[in-house]
Amino acid sequence: MPEAGLIDSASLPAVDGESDAPAPPWEIGEAVVQHITFEVPVPNARRNLPNVVTRSAPTYGRVSVIDRADSPVGPYREALLMVGCRVGLIPAFYVVSSIVNNEAARNAIAAHWKYLPSVSEIDIERSDDGIESRFNAGDGLTVTLQSPTTEAAAVAIVRYDPLLVVQPSNGSGAASEIPCQHDVRQAWLSRSSSLSYEGGSRSHPWIQLRSANAITAVVAVEGQVIEAAAEIALPGA
Repeated sequence: MPEAGLIDSASLPAVDGESDAPAPPWEIGEAVVQHITFEVPVPNARRNLPNVVTRSAPTYGRVSVIDRADSPVGPYREALLMVGCRVGLIPAFYVVSSIVNNEAARNAIAAHWKYLPSVSEIDIERSDDGIESRFNAGDGLTVTLQSPTTEAAAVAIVRYDPLLVVQPSNGSGAASEIPCQHDVRQAWLSRSSSLSYEGGSRSHPWIQLRSANAITAVVAVEGQVIEAAAEIALPGA
């Protein structure tokens, strides 16, 4: 039997906001993305998923850092913590946590895509040999991603499942995906990437969903078109 998440969807905070930013679609001319995908323990995955979705099998998470050179709110950076799930047969990445580096991006994301990032500096250093990202995930936790870019790869290696958000609705939850088109122009397979943590507590979602076993890591340069959120019909609804 599929195993559902353990968060009561009706108890999730309702996310809304006001923003002067234009409604989607947003066209991003260039974004540098850094993805590290990894297995996580089943109990930890379920503990961070709402009960209207089921866990993936195997259970996996992803940390992504995205450096958008342009957007309707100007350049901004985002760090995402996601856990794999399914809505019926549809695979997706549920957004557990997000950090952005400016208020305008935070407000636009809350207004248009219904998840609420925190605001913190996101430091990114790029060289000919690699990329390093570092940010404060809250409650004294610093997360660092290091990925080499010495192994160029075919752009087809960069794969995406849609982002998923869940809002409370009618005593349960409503699920929406955030469709995004990715025009990948360069890609690197970063086999020796690392993901490290400093500080934080065992109850912090970034610690609960830390890597138990690496799956893959990539860096890419791409264009993006981020579409409006689209509600997904839940099984049995």
